[in-house]
Amino acid sequence: MLNLGKYGSRDILKLQIFDYTTKKPIMTFDYANTASQEMTSSRVYAMGAGARRIAWDGEKTAKLTMETQLFSMQHLAMLAGEEIRKGKQNIYKTEVITVQDNGTGTKQVTLSKPPVGTVNEVSVHPYINGISTDAAQTIASITGNVVELDASATVAVGDEVEVYYQFEAAEANTLSFTATGFPKYVYMIGDTSYTDEVTGEIVGAQIVYHKAKIDPNFTISMSATGDPSSLSLVFDLFPKKIEDVDTIIDMVIYED
Repeated sequence: MLNLGKYGSRDILKLQIFDYTTKKPIMTFDYANTASQEMTSSRVYAMGAGARRIAWDGEKTAKLTMETQLFSMQHLAMLAGEEIRKGKQNIYKTEVITVQDNGTGTKQVTLSKPPVGTVNEVSVHPYINGISTDAAQTIASITGNVVELDASATVAVGDEVEVYYQFEAAEANTLSFTATGFPKYVYMIGDTSYTDEVTGEIVGAQIVYHKAKIDPNFTISMSATGDPSSLSLVFDLFPKKIEDVDTIIDMVIYED
């Protein structure tokens, strides 16, 4: 028999996230560092003779905040309100390369990837003292990943050049952040555990968030020093009719 007890919490909330409309699973999120659930409401009073006499409560709101230093494209897709697209994708790239002689007196550079597009979409610049200059070199032809320079090129064999180009990645995942894309509604199942103070037993706790929508505002910091970037995910929670009652959250304590 499971008796209610006095519980302590020192376990993360592990989320299953589903599309609210289609019920399709979106992701499992079991690696957040912290999770905090907040509920607020407004209260107004009728005053009489300088004292509070009657209180009215209303406008209850709830939110769930997850802090994580690990994130996925699915997290960002939820924030963007867009789908992840799979397939080929052109990738921008730059390389610093030494000019070579092709054996016939023609100057050329060999890229690590075959560039896409025409000679007008590849740009070769002298690279002097660690800086790319604006004296673009004329390209005669491109064969595979070899760029042959025109006879008018001013760089010499042995000089360094910086090449700007695009190559095609055969497999890529692409997510667009559009001006019209916003997060969709989801529902979430959260699993955690509590420890009973008296018995020392661990009980399972499952928290059902019937309807939620992630806040589209977010920041991802990128730095070569200091702590890893932390991503804050804030879900606004909404009520749903459950047995004719507007229910925001259901919590179940059970023997695991």
